[in-house]
Amino acid sequence: MSLTYQPFAEAPEVAAIETDLRKNVPDGERIVGAVLGVSLGAVGLSASGPARWILLLFGGLLLRRSITGRCEVYQHLEVDKRHDRSGVVGNRGTRIEASVEILRSPELLFRFWRDLEQLPRVMRHVQSVEPHGKRLSHWKVVGPAGRTFEWDAEIINEHENRLIAWRSLPGSSVSHAGSVWFEPAGPQTTRVKVALEFDPPAGALGLAIAEIFGASPETDLQDDLRSFKDYAEKELV
Repeated sequence: MSLTYQPFAEAPEVAAIETDLRKNVPDGERIVGAVLGVSLGAVGLSASGPARWILLLFGGLLLRRSITGRCEVYQHLEVDKRHDRSGVVGNRGTRIEASVEILRSPELLFRFWRDLEQLPRVMRHVQSVEPHGKRLSHWKVVGPAGRTFEWDAEIINEHENRLIAWRSLPGSSVSHAGSVWFEPAGPQTTRVKVALEFDPPAGALGLAIAEIFGASPETDLQDDLRSFKDYAEKELV
């Protein structure tokens, strides 16, 4: 699932991260593709008839792929050879994401979300989050069937009033990564976007995701954000 919404385009450091995340071709493959593209183009210029245009076309496509770092075939197959998604090992996780606009400032919403113990107030399946220091925490999540999942997580990226990103620690029973973005969307209005990724062990992905979030994970996440919106607009001042 790709990120179609690009928050904080005006911030160079965040824009650079987002630009790189849109690429799915590793640098080594881009170099090889560029060499092949130039070679095909050179051969095409010396050829005649249909072969000339076919070689120029494929050479141009390879050059474009190398310059942009994007492969449309990889995108269609949901393959990303550039990033290993360190939050979820092996690039096997399922991503869900949702966003909502809230009539509160980014600073206020960031402070609420950064206080991890507050999250059970607005996320129905999160039973508790216990902070351990500034960056570590212990999560307890309960599924509709009553099964409890627990893991330890760490904050891996933080931009004050803009971004919080976290992932589960190695060895956790559920590999998990997530991020929440806070983008000004108007006077005292903030667009909050949450992206989550899970990869339970032993091929139990579908069952565990269903148990954690229910039959429609994205719908449940969107409902949680609406709950956050209601709470923030009524309670946060």
